[in-house]
Amino acid sequence: MEHERIPQPNSSRHSMTFYGIDYLQNQHGINQLIRFSVIIALCVALVAFTVLYLRHRLKTKYRDLGIIALLLVALVFGGGYTQYRQSETASAKSEQMVSFVQHVAKEKHVSQKDVLVNSKYLNQDVIVKIGKKYYTVTLNTDYTAYRLTETHMLTDIKVEQ
Repeated sequence: MEHERIPQPNSSRHSMTFYGIDYLQNQHGINQLIRFSVIIALCVALVAFTVLYLRHRLKTKYRDLGIIALLLVALVFGGGYTQYRQSETASAKSEQMVSFVQHVAKEKHVSQKDVLVNSKYLNQDVIVKIGKKYYTVTLNTDYTAYRLTETHMLTDIKVEQ
């Protein structure tokens, strides 16, 4: 009888990141704030170069810098629309995860801060950490019901609050 060789886990330690509810609630706000700040800075530069050009019409460097700023504003707005649509979708998915964490905390009678998840978005096979226990999440097809099954971790974990 031939013995099957069972694959052994990699000897190097891997780490899995878990996210707290504060991180999940704030992750998209920071990206939008940065994008908004860049747009404001470019618009201020555009106005400044326009004023400088109007004052010093003979110096074409201000006109050229104004045109560059205008093109950058157009580029940021053009790319920004696509990013905005993607951000809205990601934000909706993130809200699903926040709602899920809140529901699990209520069901398990723990603080929302004590429930950690290994994904920013709700999907099949998310791992939930509550206290020192880990659970694998199984969702039904329309994501209206879930089952938590206790599981065990083989890797180290890292927490992002």
